[in-house]
Order: sequence, then structure tokens, then C-alpha cells
Amino acid sequence: MNTKKFQITIIIVLVLLIGFLYFNNRETQNKVKIIETPKPIVSDLNVPDSWEDTSDNIEDYYKVYKNPAVLFLRKALNAYLNNDSSGINISNAAVKKETGEGIISGLESFDKEYYKSKFVVLTINKSISGGVDIQILFQDKPDRIFYAWVYQLADGNFELRGFNSKEEMKPEAMKAIQTEFKTFLEDKEHAL
Repeated sequence: MNTKKFQITIIIVLVLLIGFLYFNNRETQNKVKIIETPKPIVSDLNVPDSWEDTSDNIEDYYKVYKNPAVLFLRKALNAYLNNDSSGINISNAAVKKETGEGIISGLESFDKEYYKSKFVVLTINKSISGGVDIQILFQDKPDRIFYAWVYQLADGNFELRGFNSKEEMKPEAMKAIQTEFKTFLEDKEHAL
């Protein structure tokens, strides 16, 4: 009877040890993939309810346009427009047209006029799949919010792994966003 308890205890300890090692290893792997950026860190962008609160908040916001992942997104859009991806990593999933579950995916799915316009960053967050998710709105065509997944590769370069938008954009919601971000939609100096 004691041997059975001992065996069960050993099995439980081994399962816990394997689980600990597995999850610890996953966290280490994810840390390698997270894009290191100067302050503010992507999750620390404090976007106030109103941008008219203080000029300090606006200056903090403008730092997002120096984020390497955001700068890469502009390069990737330009490369797609020029049909020249030499030196720029863009996955097929980010290019090919696909629809499903209320989402339209792929750069091919949308009018190229969007990409010719500068964009405003609405949000930037760490992606659960590694890299960052960047939510953007194009200044010249602010009728749709786009979501870009930018991933940092092991060699330090970036890859555009996903690009999509919701299938349906409610006009009243878009009007509210356009009003909230009016200052930035009109600002040609900082947007990319």
C-alpha cells in the first residue's frame, strides 16, 4: 500500500515538474519574440478619454510613430503598393484575400487607395501570438479600422503576418472614432 502511495506521489510530482518546465519554457520563448521598444512600452500607451486633456499626453502618443513595428508597417504597405517586397517580410496570409466569420483578411481585399494614405495608430498591444497587434485608421479614407499583426523574427527583422478588418463597419461608430481622432486624422506631420 505504501508503494502505491509513493508511486502516485512520484507521478504527481513528475506531472507538476513537466508542467512547470513546459510553461516556463513557453514564457521564455515568448519573451524572445516580444518586440523591445523604448518607453512607452506598447501596453503602456496611456490614451486619455479626450486628447485635449494636456499636451504631455499628445507628446506621449506621438512616440508610437517611432516604434520599430509601426515604422515597419509603413514600409510593408509601401512595398505592397510598389509590388516590391525585396528586403521586406510579408507573409502570404497577410496578402491573400480571405473572408470568414465577419472578418476580411489580406492586403488584396482592400482598395490600394487606403495604403497610399498616411495612417493613424489607434492602439498597439502585445499579440498573444507574439509580436504586436496594431490598429490603424487611414487619414484619407477613415471609413474602416484595420488590424495589422507585426512579428519580430529571431534575426531582429520584422514580418507582416496578418492584415484585416471587420466585414461590417457601423457608420455611427466610425463617425465617433473620426470625431475622437480628428486632430490626428488632420495631422500630416506625425502620421505614417
